[in-house]
Amino acid sequence: MLETLFLYSALGGGVVLLLQLVLLWFGMDDSLGDMMGDGGDAGFDSDHTTDSTGFWFLEMLSLRTLSAAATFFGLTGKALLASGTSPGVSLAIALGVGYAALYSVYWVFKQVFQLETSGNTNIANAIGLPAQVYVPIGPGKVAGKVQMKLQGRTVEYQAVSDEQLRLTTGTRVVVTDVVTADTVRVSLSSASDA
Repeated sequence: MLETLFLYSALGGGVVLLLQLVLLWFGMDDSLGDMMGDGGDAGFDSDHTTDSTGFWFLEMLSLRTLSAAATFFGLTGKALLASGTSPGVSLAIALGVGYAALYSVYWVFKQVFQLETSGNTNIANAIGLPAQVYVPIGPGKVAGKVQMKLQGRTVEYQAVSDEQLRLTTGTRVVVTDVVTADTVRVSLSSASDA
């Protein structure tokens, strides 16, 4: 009976792990989903921080961690029985190895979630920031370009100004509005106030 348990655990967990690997390879790993949440572990919210109100063990449970635990539990138990180890010792060691696999997968994904960032800049965050004219901005609504530091990186956007004079390369300005997804409005007068 114990040998059958080990065999089915190894096969079931291995099939799920293989399916997850194939889905990950084709970029569809979220379609399989996790048992406790959508794409993450049970105790993670949208910012991937742990939920301190939940039971700590439930935080570790997901389809990934459970399938890894089942696979290693089954393989270890089967190998120990085949080597002549007693059933009780085989079960105890297999349970320990299964738990270690569960915790290891949980820990690795927790570290990955902490590193995750969207990497996208939000142009709306540019309002009020200083910028420097990169391509001259003509009087009226003639577009030029500005460079600025936004969300920790140097970015370049098209820019227009309501100023009645030409803003030359190197002129310091301040972003006052977002016109489109890639165009900002800048002001010279606000730059001197800042």
